[in-house]
Amino acid sequence: MAPSTPVSTAMTTAKWLRNTVSPLPSRPSGELLRFFSACDKDLTDDIAHRAGIILGAIFTSSSFGERICTSMRSASRMDAIWTEQRKMEALKLYYRVLESMCRAESQILSGNNLTSLLSNERFHRCMIACSAELVLATHKTVTMMFPAVLEKTGITAFDLSKVIEGFVRHEDTLPRELKRHLNSLEERLLESMAWEKGSSMYNSLIVARPALSVEISRLGLLAEPMPSLDAIAAHHNISLGGLPPLPFQKQERLQDKDEVRSPKRACTERRNVLVDSNSLRSPVKDIIKPKLPPLQSAFASPTRPNPAAGGETCAETGIGVFFSKISKLAAIRIRSLCERLQLPQQVLERVYSLVQQILSQQTGLFFNRHIDQIILCSIYGVAKISQLELSFKEIIFGYRKQPQCKPQVFRSVYVHWPPRSRNGKTGEDHVDIITFYNEVFIPAVKSLLVEVGPGASASPKKKEEEKVGPFPESPRLARFPNLPDMSPKKVSATHNVYVSPLRSSKAPRATTRASARAPTRSRAPPRT
Repeated sequence: MAPSTPVSTAMTTAKWLRNTVSPLPSRPSGELLRFFSACDKDLTDDIAHRAGIILGAIFTSSSFGERICTSMRSASRMDAIWTEQRKMEALKLYYRVLESMCRAESQILSGNNLTSLLSNERFHRCMIACSAELVLATHKTVTMMFPAVLEKTGITAFDLSKVIEGFVRHEDTLPRELKRHLNSLEERLLESMAWEKGSSMYNSLIVARPALSVEISRLGLLAEPMPSLDAIAAHHNISLGGLPPLPFQKQERLQDKDEVRSPKRACTERRNVLVDSNSLRSPVKDIIKPKLPPLQSAFASPTRPNPAAGGETCAETGIGVFFSKISKLAAIRIRSLCERLQLPQQVLERVYSLVQQILSQQTGLFFNRHIDQIILCSIYGVAKISQLELSFKEIIFGYRKQPQCKPQVFRSVYVHWPPRSRNGKTGEDHVDIITFYNEVFIPAVKSLLVEVGPGASASPKKKEEEKVGPFPESPRLARFPNLPDMSPKKVSATHNVYVSPLRSSKAPRATTRASARAPTRSRAPPRT
């Protein structure tokens, strides 16, 4: 098979949209209409009305004027036609994947009444955003690059992360390039965007981990309420004249109360249609595989209890799934960077164990930060405690060669100095990664570093009383997960170049004979 090029890839995705999506009807199929009508109230008109407003907010003529014709600004009709075509493609794809998801969910729940899922405002907005993003990516719409769809639809990165895997799974005709696009988006959501200020993840985390509520409130991380459909329509001056007419004359508006209304169905412990339990491990205890919820519980009210799980809330279940994804992404990146730095397997396992314990016991270190910042500091801290001759400069040099590297990761780390900090500073600030390591990271994880170090002694009952919330303490040296061989990864956003993971690690670095000691402050930051 001939290797793909940017031109052939663009032709493949455009052909898929033209041959698979465009011929679809712009209204729900008969089977999908049956799912809508089987709910406690017929949701057909509500779903069509919502789709019209959200797609109108994403696909506005003003957003694409430059995309259509820079030298023909008077051709507003061409602009409107192009915009309407893209809107229809996104609508058809939305209905197609929604039908597949409803079919799978009804099999899991053994019934066609999917009121809890189909009446959930956030779920539908995420599905529409995902559909629109694929259409925008296919047409290379540079004026609406991700994450523009998040702002247009009023959802957050954490919301979107709940549907990406399921979207790919339930649309088996997706070209490989579009699957890669969604996978790369999911990485961006997990690595930093879901941890940013204003993420709805924090609204679930304060329910799942009440002990963190003070810190989350102090930093002002909670998400604002999701804007109503009326607010979005007014903001974008949306008219539904260009959309297909609603299937029926009745046009009742769906109340925008998802923020406070709990769905009618409680969570269960059945298999999640979004996350494959075989591919993910528990974020803090590798030997435990979590029982995952059905799709509708992923969007349930955070405080809704899960009777089948002994009173566990949907927030606890959802955060457990999210942490599992974070843990696996961290494992992949730790392995890649440690192999690049030629570190021995034992060090890799210690780094992985430390990151898991930080996620469980010092979760606040991830707040408003990039997970690579925690990984870089963990590698340096473990190298020090293991008596390896490895400088931060070498780690950053190796990190620069990683495909996901961004210079701001090690140049600008968020900190929020307490009122009585040692350096006399207060409030929010951004510092280089070595300052963060010395002033924030080491004081928070010094005891954890000693525990994963070579001189740590096993004590089964030690710190049993320090368990927080529903997440059990990590094993002292968690076994590094057996990750499958990853597909070739794109190494450049501008060139069609992919690399495969290393098959074997190089010879390990030599270690000194000195006994392990507590981690020390790092040297001055390297000049980069």
